[in-house]
Amino acid sequence: MKKRTKILLIAAFVVLVLAGIGYVYLFCGGRVTDATNEVTAGEEGTDSLVVYFTRSDVIKTDGVDAVSSASLNQTDSGLVGNTEIPARIIQELTGADLYAIKTERYYRSPFMGTAATAWIEESFDMRPALAAKPDDLDKYDVIYVGYPIWWFNAPMAVGTFLESYDLSGKKIVPFCTSQDNGIDVSMDYIREVCGDAEILEGLRIYDNTASEEQIRSWLTQNGLLEE
Repeated sequence: MKKRTKILLIAAFVVLVLAGIGYVYLFCGGRVTDATNEVTAGEEGTDSLVVYFTRSDVIKTDGVDAVSSASLNQTDSGLVGNTEIPARIIQELTGADLYAIKTERYYRSPFMGTAATAWIEESFDMRPALAAKPDDLDKYDVIYVGYPIWWFNAPMAVGTFLESYDLSGKKIVPFCTSQDNGIDVSMDYIREVCGDAEILEGLRIYDNTASEEQIRSWLTQNGLLEE
């Protein structure tokens, strides 16, 4: 290998390393410390899992005002992200287990800070590391996957999670929360990261307006809940 080529390769490697360091320290916060690989149990013997990603779980919410911060809702138990609301409704209706995806590092709490990091991840098709995840999903035949629409797509952390498992033969049921876009903008990505799984019809929920009636109708149409 010529000396010039070696120098160029070394330079490229250094640029990549510096870019990675810059991404972590400029666009990400500290490490998430409250993640677990344990699911929240639903009904005994369930073969379904609701897994969701929501902004409130990946930012530090201390001092964050729900009124001034998009996608957060003030409840008696604290701030709840838009996507957690339908996730819990699905769990209640189906008896499924429940799991929240959390990245290894926090996103910046201001909405534009979160958006900037999400844009970088989406633009470069990155897979942010997760703080934890279940050891396997072998017991589940149906996996509901919930997420907000970020930059016309599902957050890249959803891809990190789904690509961690062999989903062959499983039914993947996407649902999203979005103020502006339908779920179709994310479906190609979901199909890509789910491998040989069967992808069922998804549901888009406007912002934080999830209702039991809407979700029950969607589940019934997909054959996942009896009328």
